[in-house]
Amino acid sequence: MSTLARWHAGFAVFIALTGCCIDCPAGAAEASMSFQAELPAYRVALHPDSELGPVPILDIYRNGLRMLRLPLVSALNSSDAHEHLTDIHYQTHAVEQGGAGERYEITATAVSTLWTQRVFHWRLYDDHLEFDQSAAGKGAIGRSFVFSNGRPGRWDKGQSDGGAWNAGLMADRYWSPSPNHANRFEHDIAEPQTLGFGGDVYSGTEEDYRPGQMIDLFSPPPLMLAFHESGEWAGVGIGTSPGQYRFPALEYSGSRYAGAAWWVDYLGYARMEDQPNGVFHSPVAAIHFGYSALDTLDHYTGWMRVRGFGTEASYPDVAWHHLPIFCGWAEQTSMATPYGRAPNAEATQANYEAWLAELDNRKLPIGTVVIDDKWQKGYGNFEVDRAKWPDMKGFVARQHKLGRHVLLWVPVSQADGLPENLCVQGPDGKCVAPKLAEPAYETFLRGRIHDLVENIGVDGFKEDWVWAPTQAGLPVPPQLAGMEAVRRFQQILYSETHRWRPDALVETQTPNVAFRDSSDVLRLNDVWYATRDIVTTMRTRADIAHISGWPLVDTDNASSTTLATWWTYMEAQPAIGIPALYFVHRTESTLEAPSDADWAALGALWRKYSVDMPSRP
Repeated sequence: MSTLARWHAGFAVFIALTGCCIDCPAGAAEASMSFQAELPAYRVALHPDSELGPVPILDIYRNGLRMLRLPLVSALNSSDAHEHLTDIHYQTHAVEQGGAGERYEITATAVSTLWTQRVFHWRLYDDHLEFDQSAAGKGAIGRSFVFSNGRPGRWDKGQSDGGAWNAGLMADRYWSPSPNHANRFEHDIAEPQTLGFGGDVYSGTEEDYRPGQMIDLFSPPPLMLAFHESGEWAGVGIGTSPGQYRFPALEYSGSRYAGAAWWVDYLGYARMEDQPNGVFHSPVAAIHFGYSALDTLDHYTGWMRVRGFGTEASYPDVAWHHLPIFCGWAEQTSMATPYGRAPNAEATQANYEAWLAELDNRKLPIGTVVIDDKWQKGYGNFEVDRAKWPDMKGFVARQHKLGRHVLLWVPVSQADGLPENLCVQGPDGKCVAPKLAEPAYETFLRGRIHDLVENIGVDGFKEDWVWAPTQAGLPVPPQLAGMEAVRRFQQILYSETHRWRPDALVETQTPNVAFRDSSDVLRLNDVWYATRDIVTTMRTRADIAHISGWPLVDTDNASSTTLATWWTYMEAQPAIGIPALYFVHRTESTLEAPSDADWAALGALWRKYSVDMPSRP
């Protein structure tokens, strides 16, 4: 008898002993309602209620260790009211064997205080579990909760109906794929997390200085967290079809007095009446298991691809994309910030020409030049500031003759410099973003990109300052709410750039597989001033990018740290991704200058990298 056959035979006895209830109302006798299943990667036990309250609870075990205690149902708020659920019924049944590895399904229904119909789906596969929910009715949609019916309070049940209605976590730590300025990937389960934009926790002001919550470096990151205990890992993540990422983030409340909650917030932009057939379908949540954080992320990302929740690269790898990069940002800051001047004022043609001349004297084999903040008149209008750059076309042509390529730094969906008719007005009447859905804005933006690429000759763009709508009430169409706003801007930038230059390079900071089709290279992004273990930090960021679908990364730079830290990273860069240099004279924060020997060693390092580069994968 095969291993699988023995397992099915044993499981039949297991079910016969424990009982498996069909159409079970919560609160009935437990003897006839319990359901348990032993699958290859985990075990589950479904209880009709618990000591915490009358809601069916699903316990999830990994190698004998209980890791999660999850309610069978979750809430879906409207934009102005919180949902409460009663009269929960559920059914369990085995699924005929198929190639997907699905073994069991659990379907629950409930009576809602907001919606006319509520259905909850669980699917148990050999290696993971899935959950999603649906609803029908009328009204604007707010938070769609995952494994909870509300955001628990610090010392009470908060918005939820109590501990039984929220997730119980037996792990003591979790790992997040979202880098922060504290360089912490590991967190206590009590610490909240926002995977994306906005969130309830961090104000982002100078006074509210919490580097562990400064999370805009990957925007958005993969939408998952990996919880672990005693060497066992369980990843909790979500996915949906591209075009349906209409929320700014996946948010995690932190484990509180009444448990933990996850949610996405539609902010009232989506309405129930506008859903296909009048039925709202939530993103799918999945629980995967692994033996490390990155192993769990790999399982999650593979699932995203299989389920059609991600995208694939649009253009093949290009050799010149691998060439060493010089970006002038830290040189701009080091010559401006200590003297109270604005770094963006230093992004001039005269400065960049002088800096490149110095680097040429040091025999650094630079292949790509990034002109950083601010070469344009307005951050959002893509128009060259002729006062700073009187002859950008000539500058680019001279770099091309030297075998170099030129990228322009661009923020995402900025309004500065846009005509008023192309602006989204905020509550205060100020322009907060471009009208991404308007054909007039798309025509405007494509025209600017065409001029820069085809006429001036630039070779691509490096994205920064990624914006997404995180507040309710903006005149934003529901199809471009949340992350879809970022996807839309990036797709316009990417497609128009590649239309005029098929081998162009567009760098993004979006290591989420849903964004893979509009990105060539993933930039690892900024390093905060207090970073010391720079190599470990950036290798982890690179690992996240690789798993998410980006084999090539721009290593960015450690110029804001100490000279010793910077040099450690410069030595490690060729083994991580594209080497990058940000300054010419001295480091950004400590203002230390490399010696002639340092520059000679860097030149030798880059020349070796450039020789070896064609054989690199």
